[in-house]
Amino acid sequence: MNEVTFSGNALTRLCGVQYPIFLGGMAAISSPPLVAAVANAGGMGVLGGLRLPPLTLRRWLQEARSLTDKPFGVNLVPQFGGPDVFEAQFQVVLKEKPRLLSLFYAEAYAADMIPRAKDAGMIVMVQAGSVALARKAIANGADIIIAQGSESGGHLNRGTISIMSLLPSIIEVAQGRPVLAAGGVVNRDDVRALMSLGASGVTVGTAFVATDESNAHPLYKQKIVEATTDDTEYRTGYSFGWTWGTPHRVIPNRDKWNLLRLIGGGARAIDKARMAKKLSLYAGQGVGKIHGVVPAAERVAELALGLPSSVTRLRQEVFELPYALHNESNIVRPLGWH
Repeated sequence: MNEVTFSGNALTRLCGVQYPIFLGGMAAISSPPLVAAVANAGGMGVLGGLRLPPLTLRRWLQEARSLTDKPFGVNLVPQFGGPDVFEAQFQVVLKEKPRLLSLFYAEAYAADMIPRAKDAGMIVMVQAGSVALARKAIANGADIIIAQGSESGGHLNRGTISIMSLLPSIIEVAQGRPVLAAGGVVNRDDVRALMSLGASGVTVGTAFVATDESNAHPLYKQKIVEATTDDTEYRTGYSFGWTWGTPHRVIPNRDKWNLLRLIGGGARAIDKARMAKKLSLYAGQGVGKIHGVVPAAERVAELALGLPSSVTRLRQEVFELPYALHNESNIVRPLGWH
C-alpha cells in the first residue's frame, strides 16, 4: 500500500488525530474495540452512545480509554429514555471527558449542552442534513459540522439532499468551521472527491460495520459485503427504537412473509441469527464498493490514501486561517495548539 503523505489540517490539529477520518457513532455497533482500532490507526473513533444506559455508557467510555491512548469521542442522540436519561448520559460524558462530543437530533438540547460540554474541555460536533440545521448548530456554538448526505446509512435528518450538493452549501455558512462529509464514503476515491469540494474530512459508517472489530452480527457484515449499490432503500417508516417516520436507509429484506422486514435496525453480535436475517439492515449507498470484512486499521489506511497532498493542504489552511484568528473563543483547542 502506498505511503500516506497527508500531514494534517486545521481539523486534525483541533482534534489531535493523524487523519481527518471519523468513525460514525453507530448505536451498539461503534463499540470500544472498534473505536480504539480506528483511533489507534490515526482516525477519530466515535462511540455509539444511543440507547446505552448511563452505567453502560460509563463502562464503554472507560473500556475505550483502556484500549487506546489516542483521542476519541462519543455520539449522543436523545431517542432513548426521555430527557432525564439523556441528561444522565450527558453527566457521564462530562465526568469521563472524551475528546469529542457528537450530537444528532439534539436541537432541543444543544443550546444548553454545547456550552457545558465546551466548558468541560470537549470539542462539540453536530450532524446536520440541511443548511438550516447547520445554521442552528453554529448559532449554538458547535465547533465542527457533519454534512450528512442522503446517501448515508442508518438515520438521517428530514431531508433528501445528496452530499455533493449539501457539502458546499454548508461550507458556505460554516464561518470557517471544519465541515466533515458523510454519505456513501467507502474508499480513497470518495475521500478524494469530497476533499476536493472543500470538506475538512469525512465521517464513515457502513464501511466500518464491515470490519473485524465492529460489534455487528456476522450476517449483517455479510449482507453489506454482498449488497450492490442498487440494494439500499430510503425509508420513513419504523426503525428500532426511533419515532415513527424518522428517515433512514437500509438494505431491505424482501421476504414478504416476514413482518420484521418492515423494521430498520442494526443487528449486534449478541443478537440471534434470525434477527439479522429478518431485519432490514442499516446501510449507506456505498455498499456496492465494500468487497470484504477487513481490520479497521486497513479501512482507515485505504481512506487515508484519498487525502490531499501537502500542496492542497496548505491551500485549504489559507482559507481556514480567518476562522482560527477571529473565533479563538469559540473553539476548543488541544494542548500544544499554536
